Amino acid sequence: MNDEQKRQFLNDILARVGTDSIGQVVIEQNNTIYVDEKQPLHLPPYLVQERAMEIYSFLVDRKFIDANTNAEHFLFLFGVKGVAPKNLKPVNWHGTQQQLRTVLQLTFETPLERKSLRLADIERNVPFCFLIKGKKITSLAKQTKELSAEMDEITNFFRQK
Repeated sequence: MNDEQKRQFLNDILARVGTDSIGQVVIEQNNTIYVDEKQPLHLPPYLVQERAMEIYSFLVDRKFIDANTNAEHFLFLFGVKGVAPKNLKPVNWHGTQQQLRTVLQLTFETPLERKSLRLADIERNVPFCFLIKGKKITSLAKQTKELSAEMDEITNFFRQK
């Protein structure tokens, strides 16, 4: 089994069971696997890879995130992949903080409604996963009503699923 197959195998396992209870896994170049080594923070695992890629494509096409955003980085930061890619970079968000908040709320709408996930859990990790127009953020914007064509595009995209 080569490194890529091992990485995919472990990502599949971690995607199914989550990373909180079994420890974090890191594969190094010498094929050694370490358990309980800290991984960078990411959003809670919820999405399946296909839906995450739809969201990624939408955000890139509408220029909410950089076109050169690595899909593997995006998938890890959105909790889809369990093992962090090398040289992990946060997603550079080009919209407003309110638009980012709306994307995250709509992405995690089902677990938020079921109360299996709290918005505070998402908000806590946002500064580690996103930059706003190239700058670090300390917290996510408070909920406000934003009327814009971009906000309509976001809500329409998530409502069409």
